[in-house]
Amino acid sequence: MKKIIVAGAGHGGLTAAYNLARRGFDVTVFEKGEREGLGYDWHDCLDYTAFDNSDMPRPPDELIRSRVPSGFENPSSTVKLCIPFDTEGFMMDRKELLAYLIGKAEEVGVKFVFGADIDRTLLDGLSVCGIRYKKDNAVSEEKADMVIDACGMNSPLRMSLPPCFGIRNSFEAKETFHVYRVYYDNLTGELTDPQYLIGLFHTGKPGIDWVLSEEDSIDILVGKFGTAGELTDEEIEESVNAYKKEYPFIGDKILRGGQKGIIPLSKMLPLLVADGYALVGDSAGMTVPLNGSGIVLSMRAGKILADKICSDTEKPFSKENLWKYQYEYFQTLGKDLVTIDILKNFFTTCKGKDVDYFLEKKILTAEQLDFHKGINLTTRYFLHVASVALPLVRLLSPLVSNLKSIPMIDSVADTMPVEYSKEAVDAWIEKYENL
Repeated sequence: MKKIIVAGAGHGGLTAAYNLARRGFDVTVFEKGEREGLGYDWHDCLDYTAFDNSDMPRPPDELIRSRVPSGFENPSSTVKLCIPFDTEGFMMDRKELLAYLIGKAEEVGVKFVFGADIDRTLLDGLSVCGIRYKKDNAVSEEKADMVIDACGMNSPLRMSLPPCFGIRNSFEAKETFHVYRVYYDNLTGELTDPQYLIGLFHTGKPGIDWVLSEEDSIDILVGKFGTAGELTDEEIEESVNAYKKEYPFIGDKILRGGQKGIIPLSKMLPLLVADGYALVGDSAGMTVPLNGSGIVLSMRAGKILADKICSDTEKPFSKENLWKYQYEYFQTLGKDLVTIDILKNFFTTCKGKDVDYFLEKKILTAEQLDFHKGINLTTRYFLHVASVALPLVRLLSPLVSNLKSIPMIDSVADTMPVEYSKEAVDAWIEKYENL
């Protein structure tokens, strides 16, 4: 029986583990945290396709909460854009979601080692053959036929790979998002309008904040683009107090959360695979590049990875076979996120008054900000942008620099090699990194 290590109990890794174990593989998940309390203390937006497309049973009704109407607001609060309500979506507690996925994986035979602080890959030439980790003050090594890296944005496995693997070790500042999230009590049961209101450059800070109101609680997120530096305590206090001033029904009692975090805000990393090794989830940069949402993408990727491993009986863990996983993920999901990544790169060059102008002049509308439907930038839209954006002369250069890459996305996708060869993949990566 072929042995597979999943490093990290991330959503994509757990989905891959579940699908591989139920098809006869010996799968063990090594996770740094302890079983109780895994995951951030907040809710996440999901939809049933995350489970249906992953061959994962849907969670029971008692674990889900209804998704609420959402919209965007400019820094000066002069424009609110309401997004069409997604009736298929729901919200789920992150801790309960991870516990559910772990339980389902155990039902099909996946083994778990909690409290395993992984520090590096084990190599056999140019192949990954296991992991080294520390548990209970003892250093151990575990060998396997395949290692799936679900250790997150700062994966010690990815960072330990030598340059000859061609896999990027780290994320650039422009590819990161610093966040703080907290839940306060709702003093009166009043609600914001819409209930889930996303503030672009709220309080002038380069990033995204939100306030999500329910009758019993108020969920506040404060987020800052990595290009603008770390999120300070002063910025958190300013954003939270601004919401409390605008919505007096937000109480002072913290119900949950109060955590800082850093998440990737990028398109897919250029190379995700090596012999005996594959990245999935945040380790691979699998998030929506403007809001950091990645659970649905990661679960879908975990299923694709498992399918490709199972499809080759001779060399399932070879780079040549695992490349098919990267190809399918990019063509079905990753390609559509490149446009959002390009727009995000442009927004990091803006100021609050620029975002006001974009919304007030309808350069940005609900159609462009409805990420669930994808971004469709027509010629007519670009002509409109050109006609109203002239006053923003200082932004013309970064606007042109970023937007000129958008027409190239389909060409880059079309030239992505279906089959792996080093020369073809290296040539494609060069094109991809220039987007």
